[in-house]
Amino acid sequence: MKEDILNTGNIIQNLNKNWEYKMEGDQDWKAATVPGCVHQDLFNNGKIPDPFFGTNEKDLQWIMNNDWVYRLSFKPIQKINNKKCKILRFHGIDTYADIFLNNKKIISANNMFHPWEIDISEILLPDQNEIIVHFRSPIKKVLPVLENMSYRLPADNDQAGDTSPFTRKAPYHYGWDWGPCFVTSGLWKNVELFGWDHWYINKVNMVNEKCTDKIAELTLEGEIISDTKVDLDLRVFNQKSGTNEERTISLIPGKNIFQHNFSIKDPERWWPSGQGDQPLYTFNLSIQSSRQEEYQKIRIGLREIKILRNKDQSGESFEIQVNGRSIFAKGANWIPADSFVTRLDRSSYKKLLISAVNANMNTLRVWGGGIYEPDCFYELCDELGILIWQDFMFACSMYPADIKFLDSVEREARYQVNRLKSHPCIALWCGNNEIASGWLSWGWKEELPNSVWKDYKSLFHRLLPDICSELDPYRLYWPSSPGHSISLPESDQIYGMGDNHYWGVWHGGDNFEAFEENIGRFMSEYGMQSFPDLKTIESFAEESDLTLESDVIVSRQKASLGTGNLIKYIEKYFSLPTSFNSIAALSQILQAQAIKKAVETHRRNMPFCMGTLYWQLNDCWPAISWSSIDYFGNWKALHYLAKRFFNPILISIYEKNENIEVYVINDQDRSIEAELLLLLYNFDNRILNKKLIKLKLKPLCSECVLILNKEEYLKKAKLSDIFLYASLDGDLMTLSQNNFYFLEPKHLKLPKPKFDCIVSRQSNSIYNLSIKARSFLYQLHFLCINVEGIFSDNYFDMLSGEEINIEFGQSRSINTEDQELLFEIKTLYDLTHDTHPLKIKLT
Repeated sequence: MKEDILNTGNIIQNLNKNWEYKMEGDQDWKAATVPGCVHQDLFNNGKIPDPFFGTNEKDLQWIMNNDWVYRLSFKPIQKINNKKCKILRFHGIDTYADIFLNNKKIISANNMFHPWEIDISEILLPDQNEIIVHFRSPIKKVLPVLENMSYRLPADNDQAGDTSPFTRKAPYHYGWDWGPCFVTSGLWKNVELFGWDHWYINKVNMVNEKCTDKIAELTLEGEIISDTKVDLDLRVFNQKSGTNEERTISLIPGKNIFQHNFSIKDPERWWPSGQGDQPLYTFNLSIQSSRQEEYQKIRIGLREIKILRNKDQSGESFEIQVNGRSIFAKGANWIPADSFVTRLDRSSYKKLLISAVNANMNTLRVWGGGIYEPDCFYELCDELGILIWQDFMFACSMYPADIKFLDSVEREARYQVNRLKSHPCIALWCGNNEIASGWLSWGWKEELPNSVWKDYKSLFHRLLPDICSELDPYRLYWPSSPGHSISLPESDQIYGMGDNHYWGVWHGGDNFEAFEENIGRFMSEYGMQSFPDLKTIESFAEESDLTLESDVIVSRQKASLGTGNLIKYIEKYFSLPTSFNSIAALSQILQAQAIKKAVETHRRNMPFCMGTLYWQLNDCWPAISWSSIDYFGNWKALHYLAKRFFNPILISIYEKNENIEVYVINDQDRSIEAELLLLLYNFDNRILNKKLIKLKLKPLCSECVLILNKEEYLKKAKLSDIFLYASLDGDLMTLSQNNFYFLEPKHLKLPKPKFDCIVSRQSNSIYNLSIKARSFLYQLHFLCINVEGIFSDNYFDMLSGEEINIEFGQSRSINTEDQELLFEIKTLYDLTHDTHPLKIKLT
């Protein structure tokens, strides 16, 4: 029978366990964790303190200047020994390493962004074997190169001697203006032994070439390695679509590339979050010969994606279109979620990505100074409907373009494009972050030879676009962000074309109103800093460290302009508190108000502007940064406001000349009937003016629905005493609500807050906070001091007499000995007056 001769057992033996490590020259071997890195192994063995605590970072820089050795003794399982061919695979080596098997050198690695493998059939012993990995210091490896150069390649964020441009390693490891300098070494992905006979599947992809509501056209791409000439039977099966494709593949010895085209009628199309569902199709693939059968599964979403770049009177559009529908991209920039990413697992990524979707985001930009994220990240984005702007890993530096470097990048890029192109979430490929801007506007071209720009052209306008065109021609390759053309630029960013990074607010010291004067077609970076929550600060600082000038707090501020710039912005808009705790909390309100201003401006200007991604979503360690979610997953004020200002329907109020303009933005692909209520309140809760209009909102539209003469409407009321309350209601629910203030918060005559709050338990992990306002409340916010979790709403205003219920979902206890939940409740008034917050315990 057929079953008697089939061999379905190309075998994988995991080699992650029982590794040891030591510093080069030492005799003492210690247990190592794979996947992992030397910093983790040193910490796990009690050799170094917590890298994230206090000022330990500066005391651990010696690690990157040393060489490290890892070893493993292992015995192949019998099924591997029985195979004719054996391959040793390292899925990720960080970064410079010479690898020996049984005293024979087999690999010299120099790139952490692709796997390394080699046939060891002639070296592997049937009994005991030893792998030795000699990691070379990423710093010392490059220093001889620098010594032989007459100039330095700029690497503005590199805190390790400007060595990073020469090494294909995560740039942020060398430090950034929000992260530490931990230049790691180690086996950061799985190690395995692979045994095969006759042939094996090296890779397969499913490419969605075209998709309408009537038909989806697909191409199965594959690569099979064979040592024989044989015919294979291919079958592609999916019950959901009724797919049952069969064909023959004829192999010859060596590498065999095959394609198979087929179509699906009436496909269920994949949509970004907020625009529809995310149906996914899992295709079962079987390939068999008379002696062997192999299986694979490929999961994809069916959709058609384009980046529209159409000429118009304002320049050229930059607009994501999915299934023929224009999508306003709402979201943030993603950085690696840890300085030591091997500590992350699928649940870590899921927590952050769900937080993004819960804040009404539909797009993230995987920024080019980090890593190509693991498979589970993109799988989750497919499931959640998060579009990904995918940078290649180049950022804020010029890079060499010698043959060896280009060959390394080509191998990296081919691997990553092939790995990721089946994912429906990938919207576009981008060559780099801010390098064209650096050359054209940061003084680099005046200091460096023109050959450096020629190297830039070789890398980002020849090599990478050629690879993308060959392997993934259905997606846009965009050379640099910000950028305005696919051609080599002669000038820096243009606000009528392409994508823009606007940093006049923060780096330039501009007021928030400058967001209204710097609007691009797609705003892919802008931001404002803040401190994390106090409980996050307390994870790395002692109570004595809680001052702006302490060494510990200063060590958490990596930006060149420092905390002084943050204080300047606080003083522009708020009365500066005296206590550290109040300043830290107030910085979050400042950050949230800045980004709210930016996003509302961008959304009001739809369709001229069709994307807004603030900097940044997350953190790689607990620190002062531009993130809206801190290292531990706590939502800052910005993230709570993002849930509101990214809402599919948004009210935005804008002062223009002597008028008050009220806009309503509808991101959805359907019209909506609603009623707009506009109330002019004073802080004593008196209504001074009222306006009520009925609206029919067009799909995918930003519309000015009401223009009021400011002088007539306000009736000489003092601007310090009043605000506008706007609410949009439809279908028995509030669709959007927003308040507008005519002066900076420091000039508002806010009343002393009065409110009642009761905390009750709904379930083991869900708690309810019932609040009744007895005065107007500005920026009421909650903090659970001893438990991590997320509130259903936070950092909001309340009218006197208003009652609301807020849920708190507990995610992780901070102090397991303390069984009482302790909530702290404040308003802006409490922060600026340094009053003691209301604290409520739940036993």
